[in-house]
Amino acid sequence: MEGSFEKKGYLYDDFKMFHIKDNVEREFSYHYHDFYKVLIFLSGNVTYIIEGKSYVLKPFDIVLVDRNAIHCPQVSFEEPYERIIFYIAKEFLDKYRTEEYDLEHCYSKAREEGSDVLRFPAMMNTRLLNVIREIEENGKTNRYGAGLYANILFQEFLLLLNRWCFDGTGTFNHAVSFNQKMIDLLEYINEHLEEGLSTEALAERFYISKFHMMRQFKEETGYTIHQYITEKRVLMAKSLISSGIPATKACYSCGFKDYSTFARAFKSRLQMNPSGL
Repeated sequence: MEGSFEKKGYLYDDFKMFHIKDNVEREFSYHYHDFYKVLIFLSGNVTYIIEGKSYVLKPFDIVLVDRNAIHCPQVSFEEPYERIIFYIAKEFLDKYRTEEYDLEHCYSKAREEGSDVLRFPAMMNTRLLNVIREIEENGKTNRYGAGLYANILFQEFLLLLNRWCFDGTGTFNHAVSFNQKMIDLLEYINEHLEEGLSTEALAERFYISKFHMMRQFKEETGYTIHQYITEKRVLMAKSLISSGIPATKACYSCGFKDYSTFARAFKSRLQMNPSGL
């Protein structure tokens, strides 16, 4: 379906680890998660697209996918696509935020840098990679305290990742392909979701013909402007409702003109009613 999105993956634990190797060609769709994601790229021919930016990955690149960021890998299957993925609950990161440290710092830094991909020199010889291997091996055992040990190892993984973002050991990859006008458009949409965002008004604001803008947006991001705006408004509403704001107020605060349209969009995308949160 044109411009369709999918919320993929559910997380009921603090974190989840997957080691995946695709040897057979398959298609990936644009999707998002309501949790954080870290992807350690191991092998393959992959261009990773996150919110309109395209990154050609190199082995041991670390991809930081923010909550609700719409993303999709484009894979050419000349060789297997292998990666290690961590899903991380927001509540888990919230527990480890003090004046001294913040385990969500790497995502804040990625936003500041305008890049979602980290590279570390000599990654093969780092403690970070060893910790990843230990987490994976620990997950295969039923030894006493395996769950506790996994939690400790994962905290070390996040601590090292954030420390290296903080002190500059890791560098953000700025060799990224994107259309600046489309990035400006995406940023404007996300900053003005509560306002009227007609295609006519957007085209006028960015000095571009409406139909050219719509076509280019779809080519650059994989989805239509209307569906992107609706998706982001629903996600914003979900966040507001979760924070205690009534669903009716969240509806209008996110740019929906009537509650019935909002409720249909909410249920269609999140498989629940706004009042069910």
